[in-house]
Amino acid sequence: MKKMAQRAQLSRKAVLLLSASIAGWCTPAFAQVEPYGPVQPPIPTTAEAEDENVIIVTARGREESLNDVPVVVSVVTDEEIARSNATDLVKIAELTPTVIVGAYKSNGGGSLAIRGISSPANQAGFEQAVSVAIDGVQTSDGRIAQLGFFDVDQVEILKGPQALFFGKNSPAGVIAVRTKDPTSSLEISGRAGYEFVGDEIVTDLAVSGPLSDSIGGRIAFRYRNLDGWLRNTAQPIANPFYNPATGAPAGAAQLPGALDQRPGEEEFLGRLTLQGEFGDRLTVRLKAFGATAEDAGPGVATQNIGPCTGPNPRVVGIPDPFAECVVDNRTTIGDLPLAIFNTLAGDREDGQAYGRLRAFVASAELAYSLSDTLTITSTTGYNWIKYEFLSGLDQTTFSQLAFFNDQRNRAFSQEVRLVSDFEGPFDFMVGGYYQDTSLFDTNDVKVRDTFYQAASGRFALYEDLNQQEGQTLSAFAQGIYEITPTLELAGGARFTREEKDYTKQNLYGIFGFNTIATNFPGSDEIGVLKGSFEDENISPEASLTWRPSPDRTFFIAYKTGFKSGGFGLTNPLQTTTVIGDVDYGSEKASGFEIGAKGTLLDERLSFSAAAFAYTFEDLQVNTYDPARIAYTINNAGEVEQRGAELSGRYEASNILSLHAAIAYTHNRFKDFIGQCYAYTFPVGATRATAVPPPNCSFVNSTTLTLQQDYEGRAPARSPDWAGNAGFALDIPTGVYKVGVTGDAFYSGSYFAADTLAPPSRQDDFFRFNASVSFGPEDERWSAALVGRNLTNEYYLLYAADRTGGASVPGAIGEQRGVVSRGREIMLQVGFKF
Repeated sequence: MKKMAQRAQLSRKAVLLLSASIAGWCTPAFAQVEPYGPVQPPIPTTAEAEDENVIIVTARGREESLNDVPVVVSVVTDEEIARSNATDLVKIAELTPTVIVGAYKSNGGGSLAIRGISSPANQAGFEQAVSVAIDGVQTSDGRIAQLGFFDVDQVEILKGPQALFFGKNSPAGVIAVRTKDPTSSLEISGRAGYEFVGDEIVTDLAVSGPLSDSIGGRIAFRYRNLDGWLRNTAQPIANPFYNPATGAPAGAAQLPGALDQRPGEEEFLGRLTLQGEFGDRLTVRLKAFGATAEDAGPGVATQNIGPCTGPNPRVVGIPDPFAECVVDNRTTIGDLPLAIFNTLAGDREDGQAYGRLRAFVASAELAYSLSDTLTITSTTGYNWIKYEFLSGLDQTTFSQLAFFNDQRNRAFSQEVRLVSDFEGPFDFMVGGYYQDTSLFDTNDVKVRDTFYQAASGRFALYEDLNQQEGQTLSAFAQGIYEITPTLELAGGARFTREEKDYTKQNLYGIFGFNTIATNFPGSDEIGVLKGSFEDENISPEASLTWRPSPDRTFFIAYKTGFKSGGFGLTNPLQTTTVIGDVDYGSEKASGFEIGAKGTLLDERLSFSAAAFAYTFEDLQVNTYDPARIAYTINNAGEVEQRGAELSGRYEASNILSLHAAIAYTHNRFKDFIGQCYAYTFPVGATRATAVPPPNCSFVNSTTLTLQQDYEGRAPARSPDWAGNAGFALDIPTGVYKVGVTGDAFYSGSYFAADTLAPPSRQDDFFRFNASVSFGPEDERWSAALVGRNLTNEYYLLYAADRTGGASVPGAIGEQRGVVSRGREIMLQVGFKF
């Protein structure tokens, strides 16, 4: 017994040393069965209550039932994730109305929208209006949309401004992901699946259980290999942009087409979790996640969606005979000839386009009970994501817009909070938050092969180096007062101070991009554009909650949100650039929400209803100016949001459950004059003869520069109506059971591009998912057939003006779009023992 006690003591010391050694990290997210050991208020979990029908959420930093919390929350369970084969954030988002996530692999990495409020993906430097909190650690980096998610226990989607409980602030909402924790007994589980349309293999494995009397561990892995659901149609062709008079090498005269006409991707993910209790007061949970992924580059992740003059897209007026302008499962990106490929930075082993993702995410959550009524918690996070690619991006065989990009995002965060649990009517939460971020970005860009420079031996237009460093300090507090046993008043606020420093320089450039000797106004270094940003904000919120009975909750809330301004790193640097071209101000949100939750019909029917009215000020927007070959950044005047949501679940019998949700969100711009989408005026057009394209007008009376009045129009990715409905049927057959599910999803129409370009309009559409499963009652093994998007609907998730596509006189510039994956049919087998 003495030796066992000594070994237990050594184990506790080892875990404490491990906690100290990684206490500066952060994690990505994934899930939990029954937790190892009690982890109550100190470290929030999503473990179910004794009643298996009660869903526990941590929307206010405490464990509360979904029906009790005065916040609009949509919950996606691990069962729903498994039966819909939701392997990433894009697919998880598709399960909830008004949530749209698009992975745009270049520039900002991705766009996340809730209730039609989002930030553009085509600008490195933007934080997302919707943040993702993984095991309590927040990130607003859009590149999180590229990470695979596995072994997930529960996802909470909090809608509307969230100022107090997740990281520094989120004006549009939070997607909170909780990964699985260690189990109280040894458990080994796994799943393997094969998807027939994309020839995709997905395998998961997890081992979980106690390591000692007080410590539990869990290790989980995923391997995924997708041959490809897209088809790259690029073919070999003579290079129409080759000009031997420039001295360009003869090898650039012929374009190779696409060596891999079925672009796919491969990823390997792993996560280690340690959790334990040390004495009666200290609880520790450590998570470390790593990811490595290879793909065919961001060029094949988008498509040309038109409008096209004739059947083919064009680059500077030259049509590509192998490309099309249809939203479908075809894309067109030509590889570069080695004579061009070898002049750009990056890996040049085989000459093919490539993309490489590396990520490390870790977190340390510690909770110490100061007394029976006071608990102090610490959450330390570290996120590091690197994506490197060399690829064409103009959606044609020609790949005239091609470049190497290396982007690295790092964020360290530390949060400490003190939480009370008094027996009296008053409780409080008070805390502080610190974040240190670094964004590094470098590009080596060519836009036309006719720009070859014999003196340097380069086809590039410019090579740049960009960096943004940021620091956030915030303090927050909330008080909850029980006015009567059924009436609760809660109020709080977060103070935030943001600082960012920005530098940008061209290491090489020609024409107006030769900035080596440029003295930029306000900069103390020749050839370097510099800027600093500072802002402070106070975001208050308050709610009044009435619970007339244990199964009824009514609330009204006033909420605010904030997102920092900063600088855009994607904009090319020219001799005429000033800091005002790349900086942008902060976003703010404020408004009211009223809601009701509860159960009816002997708790067989659960429902949630809410109406909301918010104003979003100074929305950060980013559009492309083809005349300058640059993005322009500004802030929209205002978006007024009015809407309502209703959702419910009905347990029709002990084997059949039904669910449905519908949302109406009316977002409209006010007081915003922004840039028009790309457009080329007819040859010889003057101010007197030119006719602006739809919804656009001239900026002034002397030039043909365009502007667009957004007044009364919905922002991008903002459908007025969205909803879903479905069923789950579990049929017992003795020692076995058969499960059947079906889900229908509806989205109203919206524009996918922030410029509201006409070809980016996505019409309303339906999607259908279904699954059938079979296995024993004890779930030792299972087999399932899972279908996603069975109607094979290709729809736009994101769009932007395409470089080189504004070249036909009198025509709207062509757009590139991120298109949803089509039909998926996967056969899965799993085990657990």
